[in-house]
Amino acid sequence: MKSVFNKKTIKVSFVMAALVATAGTIVSGYADHPGNDKDEVITEKPTVDQGKICQDLGQLFTKSQNGFSDIRKQPSFYNKITIWQTDYQPLNGGCEVWQWSNRYSYVCSRVLPDEQTAAQAFDEANRVIGQCLPKSWAQKQVALPDNKGEKIQYSFNGQVRGSLEKVSTGGLFTHDWTVYLLISSPENTQ
Repeated sequence: MKSVFNKKTIKVSFVMAALVATAGTIVSGYADHPGNDKDEVITEKPTVDQGKICQDLGQLFTKSQNGFSDIRKQPSFYNKITIWQTDYQPLNGGCEVWQWSNRYSYVCSRVLPDEQTAAQAFDEANRVIGQCLPKSWAQKQVALPDNKGEKIQYSFNGQVRGSLEKVSTGGLFTHDWTVYLLISSPENTQ
């Protein structure tokens, strides 16, 4: 599977990872599929097996305990980050394991053509995550600086373990937005 990351996405992701200190984006029904053009807007949601998604989410948090070692394969090396491919794609693609130093994060992303489409993906993903997480987990919504987006942090016992983020990643001539799901190893959040 071809990586959905380019230099711009990696740079934005480094900044986000440093700010959030967590990593891992559920974009249920909106995940990238290899070969899809980023300007294509998905108008129909595929049928979602909520039970399977919730089970997969639970397993991802469990796998984070050991740096996702049992789902990492085929590393690609970049300047300061290694991106591991994974067959573990509970959201139909676009997910990888990122490693910098001894820190690991499960990251899914979806680049969308505008804020409205990104907001729909973000809201749907938050709805799905909210239905899956046990009541003992807390959610906190935060606006990103300079109106560049928003994020929802998911915490267990006061420790942030993941976040869902909608971020403006457009440039001078584009209006792209990216939705991320970040799930981190517990040591990343200390």
